[in-house]
Amino acid sequence: MDMALLWSLLGFFSLVRGFLPRELTEMLEKWWNALLRPANPYSYFHIPDDGISGVTNDLYRVVQLYLIAANLCSAADELVLFRDENEEGITYNLAGDESVVDTFEGVKVWWTHSMKKVGKDDEQREDNKYTLKMYRKNKDFVMNSYLPHVIANAMEHKRQVQELFLFSNRSHRWDCHTFKHPSTFDTLAMDPCVKSRVKSDLQAFMAGQTFFHKVGRAWKRGYLLFGPPGTGKSSMIAAMANYLKYNIYDLELTQVDDNSTLKDLLVNTTSKSIIVIEDIDCSLELSGQRTQQVPSPGENPKAPLESKVTLSGLLNFTDGLWSCCGDERIIIFTTNHIEKLDPALLRPGRMDMHIHMSYCCFETFKVLSANYLSVNSHPLYSSVQSLLEGGVLITPAQVTEVLFGNKDDPDVALEKLISHMEEIAQEDAKKTGKDAELKAVDVLMKENVEKDLKENREEPRKETPENEHVDQGKEGKMENGWDVKKKNVDILKEVVDTLKENGVSLDKMVDAFAKALPESTFCKQNRLAMALQV
Repeated sequence: MDMALLWSLLGFFSLVRGFLPRELTEMLEKWWNALLRPANPYSYFHIPDDGISGVTNDLYRVVQLYLIAANLCSAADELVLFRDENEEGITYNLAGDESVVDTFEGVKVWWTHSMKKVGKDDEQREDNKYTLKMYRKNKDFVMNSYLPHVIANAMEHKRQVQELFLFSNRSHRWDCHTFKHPSTFDTLAMDPCVKSRVKSDLQAFMAGQTFFHKVGRAWKRGYLLFGPPGTGKSSMIAAMANYLKYNIYDLELTQVDDNSTLKDLLVNTTSKSIIVIEDIDCSLELSGQRTQQVPSPGENPKAPLESKVTLSGLLNFTDGLWSCCGDERIIIFTTNHIEKLDPALLRPGRMDMHIHMSYCCFETFKVLSANYLSVNSHPLYSSVQSLLEGGVLITPAQVTEVLFGNKDDPDVALEKLISHMEEIAQEDAKKTGKDAELKAVDVLMKENVEKDLKENREEPRKETPENEHVDQGKEGKMENGWDVKKKNVDILKEVVDTLKENGVSLDKMVDAFAKALPESTFCKQNRLAMALQV
């Protein structure tokens, strides 16, 4: 068709469309588009707000999230802004007939958002849609590569901005609470090498769906956090949740009636979640036998138990058939006493990674100092480092308490921290000295008592009337009728003199005698009284 004729028809159509009925206008538009299609180098994808049969089209929302995540909307002249009362941020969208350009792997595409009123006057509704325009030669690339890229980026943006929740169990149901813990891996005070290892493990887990399914394993990961109180186990859990953007299910086993209730609770957790069982060694009797114990004689077999949850019931979910009910789950146990746990709970596949939350080291201190004092270096750092590397055991929680109480003055804060650490070092030295002294006393006492017993056992028993009855209350007589003052005073005097030479006080001697003397063989009270007389 001659181009001049086309332009003439275009001008005529533009002139008369305002005077024609809407139905006729739409028909002429379709005819015109069909006429120009062979010469049109573009292809179009339409993504309406409403899907088939009135069902909401999720892809419409995905495109909106992608345009926000890719910061494409900022290029538009007109935006529509809105905010939900429960949301902190502002959500925005392209206004009607606004277009933006995107480029992916060198391929250029155009996004246009249209907003129309459709239907009769009394039944009008908004017909919103996105139109994706591309060169016809790139249609397959857009379908097979670009759109999956759009969906993946939109889902990641949604994960990053979504609100997190903390669930707690009450008998057989979960109660929901908003979770807004500020802890992150950047603020978490712990050994940098351990922190890096945990982050790498979490990244591999999130990207491991294909691998887990390939090897036939449930897509889950188990972590055991162990160490003394105040070393940051709860902060670690919060940092993991914020990093993964997973909800937390805080499972209190003492609130669960039996294994069946436990199964119902765990099955009703969502994918992309963290299930936490804190202080597992204190929650239930999970550190011993996994079979029900037989009641001892005299015990009431019908006595009610606080909970009938067993270790085997818990293990069946962490590594049994029920572990496959849901994908992308993290299971975390915490304990202050790892030695109390059943080995079956600790093996790989249940607790895949054991993380020792230890006392404060110098690297940990530097993170805390930066967090609370906004200080990255200080002349007093060398003193802190010397004390920590010298063996002072102080938890991050104790350091935090000192720094937070003096956060407005870094000099005072660090001076008080050093003073506090020196006090801990002195107390530890005293405790170590006392323990060493008592240990020395115990060794001396046991050696001499064993010698005493051996000599007394070897001497034959005298047959006298005194042997027929034992009077333990009679001074100087023991259960075998021997005269303690006569036979053992030399040994006792030797022990006491030795202890005095070692600087052991009278109180420590009494304590040592009370621990070391075998009560079944000698009258302890008389022996202690004799020690004091010596």
